[in-house]
Amino acid sequence: MTRRALLALFSGALALSLTGGLTACGSAKEPDAGSAAPQEQQQASTRKFTDSCGREVELPANVTKIAASGPLAQQVLLTIAPEQMVGLSTKVGDKQLAYLGNGLSDLPVYGQIYGGKGDFNKEAVAEAKPDVIIDLGEAKKTIREDMDNLQSELGIPCVHIESSFDSYDQAYAKLGELLGKEDRAAELSSYCKKAYDEVKGVVSGLSESDRAQVAYLLGDSGLNAIAKGSFQGSVVDFVANNAIEVEKAGGSGKGVEVSLEQIAAADPKMIVFGPGSIYDSVADDPAWADVSAIKTGNYYQVPGTPYNWLSGPPSVNQVLGMQWLARICYPDKFQTGVEDVAKDYYKTFYGHELTDAELRDLLAGALPKN
Repeated sequence: MTRRALLALFSGALALSLTGGLTACGSAKEPDAGSAAPQEQQQASTRKFTDSCGREVELPANVTKIAASGPLAQQVLLTIAPEQMVGLSTKVGDKQLAYLGNGLSDLPVYGQIYGGKGDFNKEAVAEAKPDVIIDLGEAKKTIREDMDNLQSELGIPCVHIESSFDSYDQAYAKLGELLGKEDRAAELSSYCKKAYDEVKGVVSGLSESDRAQVAYLLGDSGLNAIAKGSFQGSVVDFVANNAIEVEKAGGSGKGVEVSLEQIAAADPKMIVFGPGSIYDSVADDPAWADVSAIKTGNYYQVPGTPYNWLSGPPSVNQVLGMQWLARICYPDKFQTGVEDVAKDYYKTFYGHELTDAELRDLLAGALPKN
């Protein structure tokens, strides 16, 4: 079934659930005969929702319009409720539209609350009148205050739902409750839990010496590392031993600058290069010739459409990246291959059936060379 057909089905289920399933906020006093109908209408119009911060937020009973706080939230919301989004945090490119749907190209771009840009257009979002602004991801230290302040300033309910690659099953369940999309949420939640449990079952049984020694490198020269302990590097840290350690790992999607000497000293046995890095040319560069991963040909390029599978942003794409990285690190530990996982993920999350040609393009550089 296509994502468009699913969306139509979920909309029908949403209407049915809202008819009889929402709990009212407000007074429980016995109405007198003249006010019964208006009070019943008031009771059906709102409900309470408790977000991951423990904040109780009053929402419309029927949430139909939503806004994302940033790219991470946008990516998740596009998998569960794309038809409800009033705008985008970041522009969706043509290559992404092939998987996410062409209708997104007409949506305005509002920017993001957090991150380097911090360009959230409050006025434009207020004019669009979403029922709720949704923030997903790692909880900032100031998250309660941030959500309260934005909600007070715009007069729009704001919620935070905590998420990470190992808890997207819980995040989707929470979103299903928020959006009235319990069936779709259950499908996505089940996928995330099954994928995580499978990989955890493999990596938790490995000895320290059996864990792959991996460096995750980005940038035009391959000298930006997603270091051990960073939020962006959580998948690498989970699946393998991150070979690049620095004093301050940071949270930037661009990683931290390192020297080739630092990489050579760490001598990773495997390297994964981010999209647009030096994967295609590194084997011909004598400066890299003595690095073990390059010398043995044990290096890869992270697939990057519609999103980088490992990071940038570190969103639900990491559930796919986790399965990919584990399979190239420990191929004998899994019953299914990367191709099977990719097809299943794209169908489940994007409603897109990958063609053989699309699969070849996606996985160019992402599979073993022999």
